Amino acid sequence: MSAKTYRTVPVRNLSSDELLELSKKQKLSLSREDMEVVQQIFREIDRDPTDVELEVIAQTWSEHCKHRIFSASISHSVNGGAPETVNSLFKTYIKKPSEKIMERKPGFVLSAFDDNAGFIALDDNLAVCLKAETHNHPSAIEPYAGANTGLGGVIRDILGAGKGAKPIASLDVFCFGAPDTNPADITAPDVIHPLGIMRGVVRGVRDYGNRMGIPTVNGAIQFDPTYIYNPLVFCGTAGVIPRGDILKEMRPGLKVIVIGGRTGRDGLKGATFSSAALDEASHEEDFTAVQIGNPIEEKKTLDFILEARERGLIVFITDCGAGGFSSAAGEMLSVTGGEIFLDNAPLKEPGLISWEIFLSESQERMVMAVEEKDLPELRKLADTFQTELTVLGHSDDTGILKVWHKGELVCCLDNSKLHDAPIKKLESVFTPGKALTGQPLPDKDLNKSLETVMGDFAIVSREPIIREYDHEVQGNTILKPLAGAQADAPQDGSVVDIDGSDKCMAMACAILPEWGKTDPYAMGTGTVDECVRQLILVGSNPDKIGLLDNFCMGNPEDPAELGRLVECVKAIAKAADAYNAPFISGKDSFYNYFETEDGPINVPVTFLCSGFGVVENPDHVIGSSLRRSNSLLYLIGHTEDEMGGSVFARTHGVEDGKVPQTDCAANMELYKAYYGALTSGLVLSAHDVSEGGLAVTAAEMAFSGKGGVRLDLTKVPTVNGWKSPAVPLFSESTGRILVEVDPEFAADFETAMDGFPCACIGGVTEEKRLTATCCGGEKVLDCDIANLKKLWKDGLTPYY
Repeated sequence: MSAKTYRTVPVRNLSSDELLELSKKQKLSLSREDMEVVQQIFREIDRDPTDVELEVIAQTWSEHCKHRIFSASISHSVNGGAPETVNSLFKTYIKKPSEKIMERKPGFVLSAFDDNAGFIALDDNLAVCLKAETHNHPSAIEPYAGANTGLGGVIRDILGAGKGAKPIASLDVFCFGAPDTNPADITAPDVIHPLGIMRGVVRGVRDYGNRMGIPTVNGAIQFDPTYIYNPLVFCGTAGVIPRGDILKEMRPGLKVIVIGGRTGRDGLKGATFSSAALDEASHEEDFTAVQIGNPIEEKKTLDFILEARERGLIVFITDCGAGGFSSAAGEMLSVTGGEIFLDNAPLKEPGLISWEIFLSESQERMVMAVEEKDLPELRKLADTFQTELTVLGHSDDTGILKVWHKGELVCCLDNSKLHDAPIKKLESVFTPGKALTGQPLPDKDLNKSLETVMGDFAIVSREPIIREYDHEVQGNTILKPLAGAQADAPQDGSVVDIDGSDKCMAMACAILPEWGKTDPYAMGTGTVDECVRQLILVGSNPDKIGLLDNFCMGNPEDPAELGRLVECVKAIAKAADAYNAPFISGKDSFYNYFETEDGPINVPVTFLCSGFGVVENPDHVIGSSLRRSNSLLYLIGHTEDEMGGSVFARTHGVEDGKVPQTDCAANMELYKAYYGALTSGLVLSAHDVSEGGLAVTAAEMAFSGKGGVRLDLTKVPTVNGWKSPAVPLFSESTGRILVEVDPEFAADFETAMDGFPCACIGGVTEEKRLTATCCGGEKVLDCDIANLKKLWKDGLTPYY
């Protein structure tokens, strides 16, 4: 008789301390309270759990899978005031506001919050979706493999959305320590240097996306010392699907099949590993949690799924990611119940025990529910695309998840208990920063200031990394990440043509973690504003924008850290409502902190806002590079003395600056007016004024090679004014766009923008210099464009 492949774990008679010790020993990432609920479940059914059942519960209840911080009951107080109770950040500030927006614009959002990705209507026949995931902990342990499978996982999310969407474009956002970090400044052993992290992550994402034939068209990179210990790796993918293939529903009597890769020991306990802090032992102890990717296998799986969907052979589909079969099959059968037979699972190696097979996160696997009568045709398709198809089990009407291995029932769990994780109770506090002192800004030698800002890692060109990615495969990328005469000038967003439609899809993203260190509410509104602004700037219809929310933070059980998150989430609810742009998907990643002998190192509360929108006509698509040498430059939006969180403030030692505040409703009206001018053909080019301020924006537009820029700072629209010319040059006030207009259409543009903050502040010159004058015509800035471009262009080159 063969040896058992599972064991029974006694829990019914353990003390509270013993339960917690069991969780720690088995790396379940379950709290004392969670373990006590587990104990009660098995006391009620009068038996102890198997190790499979314990691992299934741990995976299902993990922060990574169940998002329990966003579902928690939080007692939140601000500045020592009376606490308010927030019952679920997700329901209160994301789902509920978004559903109200959806009611105001019926027929736009076709699916949200109940599938692997949310869908918006592109036209009468097609819908598009976007999903962004994080793969932080694996990338810290093994940068190449962690990031490689991060992108692979989100591509499978798109394949598992609806009955199988086609992945058409990707975006990637990375947060690293600076590549020039002195190794002596890294205060913990076995932490990979940021340069190694950066190179590994970039190449991991590169190899997966390029080999899959999916263009990477948009992204961002942030640098901060805290990201040395916990890099953040956001991977996103967009997809397209016929509208009739969005809805799917499980029912009893279906066959559950797996298609794609085999199951191995890679990726064990990935979900629970990602739901806990890293420490000095993580690199040695948790390496098995990192998956091994094979993009060629996933490409074959992709082709199989799209063909099967076209033939109407898929009833239900989901990706096999965190938690492996436990998550995919468990969620698929959560409504109906069913049986899974682990003996049927194709393995990479012999000898895997029951929980390893059921929980493994080996990549490139998709789980589907199909009619039994369609199995012969599906097997033929699998042979055609040279991928492996196996029947794992079936659905029934019991409401019970049963898992069999070698003739024994190794898991038998009631879905009603399995999917109801205990609600956490947390406390959060937020104390606003000290009163602003009005510290004088340095305003001598602003030429040098611009050179310093231009060469900062926050600003410099990402071209060495962008060039690693194929952003034109599939042949539909209209607005590319780089443009200009030398194809090396930056763009604010990207636009992708959609086969079978006369409309296009725009993509953009924004991330401002520096702002959140002092004003997380302003970070929330400002980040949403920047994402929406970029989408409209490149041609999106303001009324057809969908947003994604992705949050990363350190220890959510630290009230001060959690308080920053709560303030940020409140802000994005207000912003989404003002822009009439619903959140249709999202993801969060907590416990991004590193335990050292000197205490924990938390990443800043980091909010990534990604967005996608419908471009009604390709003619509406413009870039951010100057087109003429004699055009006029208009600045729309107000510029205020809001230097807090700016690159100028950080590089010049300016403290106590006010972080930019955002009037979302006013900005939306401004953007609609701009969109009217854009669609009327009055705009040659336009660039978002964001990190670095107006001076950086003007320089980047001039990197196209068409000419130089002259600015008159006295014409810059403002409400409260400023004392130093550094403010109009380097303030990062939100809601602003620098617009290039042909002199012939200047009057029409001014008419279109009448009643809004908009002024002609200069123009494009034959001489390739960036100049700015202030009061009395004093020249406060005079820089050679070629020199600025060299500083900007070569910033990352020595490190990559």
